[in-house]
Amino acid sequence: RDVADALAMRQASLYYHFPEGKEQLFMAVATRTFERHRQGMAAAIAGAPTDVRAQLDAVAGWFASQPPLNLMGMMHADMPALTPAQRQYLSRVAYDDMFTPLRQLFLAAQARGEIRSVLPDLLAGSFLTLLDGLNHALRQEGAPPRTVLVAEIITILLDGIRLRHMP
Repeated sequence: RDVADALAMRQASLYYHFPEGKEQLFMAVATRTFERHRQGMAAAIAGAPTDVRAQLDAVAGWFASQPPLNLMGMMHADMPALTPAQRQYLSRVAYDDMFTPLRQLFLAAQARGEIRSVLPDLLAGSFLTLLDGLNHALRQEGAPPRTVLVAEIITILLDGIRLRHMP
């Protein structure tokens, strides 16, 4: 009903286009969202200089220009409600569209010798999770600007949080 209202159409008209109901509508929206994110990340990476920090900054900047995704919430709350076949399909689409561009970015950075060899899927998932959490941090009173938080996220990912002792 909320979706039909937002589209200024009757609920029956909405179900005409999605006769299998809410699950089919959810699948269509999620699939399009993942595809849009894949295209956005790929364009951000392609338009950035060829170094890992600049590329991560470009991806984070693109994410910041989009409505919050809440990817982890979707994976833990929404996906279990799908049929096993739909869950498997959407998991594959999410991996291909959300992880693959980042996975390739990290593999290329490893090949260039910019970062040590770490599981690229772990890096991609960590980066996405940190970006996902950014929206919560921005709602806190006195939070620094998004650009400052994004730079900090990238620094944490690339340099860690351990204090470095000066020689």
